[in-house]
Amino acid sequence: MTDFIIKYRWIIVAVSFTLAIGIGLLIPSSETDPDIRNYIPEHMDSRVTNDSIEKEFGVQDMIMVLFTDTTILKPGDLRQVREIDRAFSRMDGIGTVNSLFTARKIEGMDGMMVVDPLIDRIPESAEGLESLRQDILANDFARDIVISSDMTSAAITGTINTNVSEYETLSKVDSVIAASSGDAQILTGGLPYIRKYITSDVNHDAVILIPLALIIMLTVLKLSLGEWRSVFIPFTVVILSTLVTMGMIPLCGWKFSIIMCLAPIILISVANNYGIYIVSRHQELRRSGTPMTGRETVRAIIGTLNMPILFSGLTTVAGLLGLLAHSIIPARYVGVLSATGVSLALAMSLLLIPVLIYFQHSPGMKPPPPLRQRNDLISRAIARISSVVVKRPGRVLLVSIGLTLLVGIGAFFLRIETNQESFFPQKHPVRKAAGIINTKFGGSQTISVMISGDIKDPVVMNGIDDLTGYLKGLEGVGSVFSISDVVREMSKALYEPEEEEYDMIPTSGEAIAQMFELYNMSGDPDDFKQLMNFENTKAHLLVRLSQTDNETVRNLKDEIKSYTENFPAKVTIGGYAFIMNDFAQKIIKGQVSSLVFALITVMILLAIIFRSVRGGLTGSIPLAASIIIQFGVMGYTGIPIDAATALLSSIMIGVGIDFTIQFMWRYKIELANNASHSEAIITTFRTTGRSIVINALTVMAGFSATFISGFLSIRYFGYLTIVSIASCLIYAVIVMPAFMLYFKPSFIEANKKPNIIKQ
Repeated sequence: MTDFIIKYRWIIVAVSFTLAIGIGLLIPSSETDPDIRNYIPEHMDSRVTNDSIEKEFGVQDMIMVLFTDTTILKPGDLRQVREIDRAFSRMDGIGTVNSLFTARKIEGMDGMMVVDPLIDRIPESAEGLESLRQDILANDFARDIVISSDMTSAAITGTINTNVSEYETLSKVDSVIAASSGDAQILTGGLPYIRKYITSDVNHDAVILIPLALIIMLTVLKLSLGEWRSVFIPFTVVILSTLVTMGMIPLCGWKFSIIMCLAPIILISVANNYGIYIVSRHQELRRSGTPMTGRETVRAIIGTLNMPILFSGLTTVAGLLGLLAHSIIPARYVGVLSATGVSLALAMSLLLIPVLIYFQHSPGMKPPPPLRQRNDLISRAIARISSVVVKRPGRVLLVSIGLTLLVGIGAFFLRIETNQESFFPQKHPVRKAAGIINTKFGGSQTISVMISGDIKDPVVMNGIDDLTGYLKGLEGVGSVFSISDVVREMSKALYEPEEEEYDMIPTSGEAIAQMFELYNMSGDPDDFKQLMNFENTKAHLLVRLSQTDNETVRNLKDEIKSYTENFPAKVTIGGYAFIMNDFAQKIIKGQVSSLVFALITVMILLAIIFRSVRGGLTGSIPLAASIIIQFGVMGYTGIPIDAATALLSSIMIGVGIDFTIQFMWRYKIELANNASHSEAIITTFRTTGRSIVINALTVMAGFSATFISGFLSIRYFGYLTIVSIASCLIYAVIVMPAFMLYFKPSFIEANKKPNIIKQ
C-alpha cells in the first residue's frame, strides 16, 4: 500500500482535485424545492386522493393577506383592503378571490332573491360603519371568514393559478402590499408564502451555514492539532469532499430542501475524522524523536491505522445508507449524498493525506520539526479520566447504566410534528400570520371532502348538510364551507322565519335548481365554483382546522369515514392536513426502518471486524445507549420528531460507531504487545483516546453552525447531534473501557492477534 501511494502520488493529487473542482462547478446551478408534499411518494394514498380533488376543484393552496388594527371598520383600512382586493382580481396568477369586497349578502325582496355585495360603498359615518358591522355579524359567508367577529382582523384569500409561476405571483402580491396605504398592519400567510420563506431561508442557510461550519471546523482543528501544517491536511479533505457532495445535487437532478441542507453540514463535520487520526499519529511519531524518511513515516502510519480507519469508514457509510430505507424522499437523498461524501473522504484520507505527509518529508523539503510531549487541557483531562476508569470500572458501569435509563424514560413523552409552520421561530412572519389565521379565521390547514353524485338531489344535499353540521361540532374544526350552507342561506331570503321552508333544504331537486337560477339572476355563478362543479355532479366541503396536531387530524379522518359509511353518494376524503398526517406516519416508519437497517448492518460489520458475534454486540452498546439518550432528551425537552430530527439516529450510528472501533482496535493492539489491561487502557487513552476526543469535538463544533439556521427543526437537529455525539464519546472512552476492564471479553484479549496487514 505504501509503495502504491508513493508511486502514484501525483495521480492521486490530480484526480482528487480535478474531481472536486469539476463537480463543484455545478453548485451554482442548484435549485430549491420548498414543497413538503414532494418529500413523500406520489403514490401515497392521501396524496393521490388529494390530487383527484384538486383536479376537480383546483389547487387549494391559498395566499392569505391579513390586515390587523384596533378596528378594521375604518374608512382608511377598508380602502386599503379594497385596493389590494382589486389588484388581486387583475392578477393572472390568482384565481378565486374572497374578501370583504367579494362577499355577498343574500336577501329577499318582493318574493325574489337579491344578491348584493356585502359592501357596495365604503361608509364614512359612524352610523354607516355600525350598520356594516351588523351586516357582517349576520352574514355567515363573511363573519370569521373575511373579517373576524371582533372586527380587528380582515383577510383576503386568493387561490393559486398553477399556469403562472408562483414566484412571479408572490412578487406581484408583495409589490401591491408595499405600495398600499393605510393604518392596518399587513401580514402574509398560506402555503405559497410558507414555500416562499422556505426557499429564501434554505438559500440563506446554504450561504451562511456552510462557510460558518468550515470556519468553525478550521478553528477547532487549529486549537486541537496546533500547527497549521497539521490542520490543513484534514481540512483539505473536508473542502474537496464537500464540493463533490454539493455538486452531486444538481448532477443527480435533485433540489435543495430543508433536509438537504444537512448533507454538507454532516460532511463538513465528519469528513475530517479519518484525517485527524492520521495527522495525530504523524504527530505521535514526531514526538518519539526517531528520524524517519517520508516512506518510513507513511508506512508506520498506514501500518497501524489503515484497517481501523477503513472499518470505521465502512460502518459510517453503512449507518448513513440506513437512510435509504427511509420513507421520506429527501432523507434518501441525504443518505446517498452523505455516504458518497464520506466514502470519498475515506478514500482521500487513506490515499491523499499520506501523499501530503510524504511531501513534507521529501528531499529538498524542510522536514517537520519534532514536537514536544503534550500537556494541554485535553491530555490532562484524558489522564484523569483514565485513572478513574482503571481504578473503579464497576462503579463507572453502574453509574452509566443508571443515568442512561433515567434519561431514557423521557422517550415516553416523544411527539411527532409535521406542520410546516412549526419549522419557523415564534417571531417569524409565518408564525405570526398563522397565529391570526388559526385563532380568527378557522385555521390555515384544510381537509377536503368531495361528494360525487347528483348534488341537487335533496337526499344528497341533506346528506351534505348533515355532514356539514356534524363536522362543525367536531373538536379541532375551525370552520366548514359547503354548498348546503349556501342553499340554507338562499332559503332564508325566499321564506319568512315562521315558514317551514325557512333555513331548510328544499324537498325536491327542482326547488333546489330553481334557487340557483334565482341566485344567478343577480349573482355570479362562479361564486360557488369551489363548492360545486358546473355539472352539479360533485360538491366540495372545505374544512379549516383550528388544531393541527397529528392525533386530532387522525381522529377527524376516522370520524368522517365512520359518519359517511352509509352516505347517499360517493365520498372522497383528502386535503393537505391528511397528507401531513400520513407524512407523520411515514416519518415513524422511516425512523424505525432506517434505524433497524443501520443497527443490523453495523453489528454485522463489527462482528466481521472483531471476528466475533459477541464483538459485534459489544461494540454496539454505545450506539444503543446513545439512541436511548437521544430519544429521552427529545421527550424531556419537547423537541419533536420531524422531517429533520428523524434523520438523526442513522447519522449518529454512522458517526458515533467510529469512536468505539478506534478505541477497541488500539486497545486490542496494546494487549497483543503484552501490556497489562490497565497499561493497555492508559496507553490507548493517551494516544487514540486523544484523537477520538478531538474528532468528537470537531464533529460537535461543525454541527454547532446549525444553531443560527432559519429553521427550528435544523437548530433542534444541531442540539440533538451534539447530545448524541457527546453520549457516543462518553460511552466510547469511559463506559466501554470500564466494560472491557470489568468483563475482559475474550474476543479482544491478547491471545487473539489483531489483523494488521504489513505494508
